Amino acid sequence: MLILHTSDWHLGRTLHRADLTPAFELWCHHVIELVKERGIDAVLISGDVYDRGVPSTTAVTLFDATLSELSQLTTVIMTSGNHDSAQRLGFGSALMQDRIHIRTDSRCCGDPVEVRAKDGSLGALVYPIPYLDPDVERRRLASNPDDSGTYLDRSHEAVLRAALKRIEADAEGGEHAGADIARICMAHAFVTGAEASESERDIHVGGVDSVPSGLFRLGADGDATGPLTYVALGHLHSPQSVGLEWDPPMRYSGSPVAFSFSESRPKSSVLLHIEGSTVTTELIPAPVWKQVVTLEGPLELILSEPNRRYATSFVRCIVTNPARPRDMAAQIRSVFPDALEIQHRPEASVPPASSIPIASRDPFEVVGQFMEVAGNKEITPIEQAVLRDAWESARAQHYEAGGK
Repeated sequence: MLILHTSDWHLGRTLHRADLTPAFELWCHHVIELVKERGIDAVLISGDVYDRGVPSTTAVTLFDATLSELSQLTTVIMTSGNHDSAQRLGFGSALMQDRIHIRTDSRCCGDPVEVRAKDGSLGALVYPIPYLDPDVERRRLASNPDDSGTYLDRSHEAVLRAALKRIEADAEGGEHAGADIARICMAHAFVTGAEASESERDIHVGGVDSVPSGLFRLGADGDATGPLTYVALGHLHSPQSVGLEWDPPMRYSGSPVAFSFSESRPKSSVLLHIEGSTVTTELIPAPVWKQVVTLEGPLELILSEPNRRYATSFVRCIVTNPARPRDMAAQIRSVFPDALEIQHRPEASVPPASSIPIASRDPFEVVGQFMEVAGNKEITPIEQAVLRDAWESARAQHYEAGGK
């Protein structure tokens, strides 16, 4: 059996206001073709299907078409992430056909989705856990939420532990207890030890945003990993393995598209090869619409011929010339039309002008520097004269009014 682990599609997101719709279209086409070519039995989306709780019509239309085509080929299991609106994403989930499963209710995480092979045999049990907001779930997941004082602690660890207890109960006493079968948990959370990027939304609650990986052992002691055979994580955008020695295997598939310049590593999804309760992984490279590249150095180096290969990439340029080059932004964009971020960081050893107390500086120097940095132009002699006349007039009125 083959199951594809993905997450954090973030349909509708932009990169520094650049439209990423072609990248999302390329990704959706890639998933459909991969399912066809490899005969994949299920596709998992571990949260953040959309980038906003109220997604754009373009994003909804694309996902609707993708889901419609996938439903003819395979089983799709998705959960809501911290960017999704659980209510909106989950609307109509009870009416979905057997091959589409949308899980947004944390109280159902102990009810597994059965994934069957093409011959009808049961190949895996998938336990989908949506993103758990501690302020909401500490009541919903409490053992007796009607009694005040029985709420869970206000933390990510407390609510995830309660959700996992429901999975543990099914693994020990459910219909398929003791069966030699893969048990896969989907979770949208920040697991301790994982590496974040610049594009994830902050989920700190009580000063803590992460959960220990040992929770997924489901009460196993010593060198036992517990009943879970794989944890399909979502939330962090960089593909990576996490967890300690005796934890079940767990990975972040990462987002299929780079959403910040910190995400320079190749993107991928995780293909799970399942035989009985044994799970092995294969990384499948994600298609790249445009590279995300950071170029740093003097302007002449950034514009040099070797860097011209990035002319069609999304580029961040960090210019290190001691003085800001004339028409810096215009020169860069003439070579890199998709330069989304341009910074001037001089390597001079003297303190930058911004670190000198503003009161001790010539006001016309301050205005001139501001126009060079923000307006990318120098003040003309006529503009300088107008500014000086205005300055002298304002200062004279100030003194006439008794100012010092």
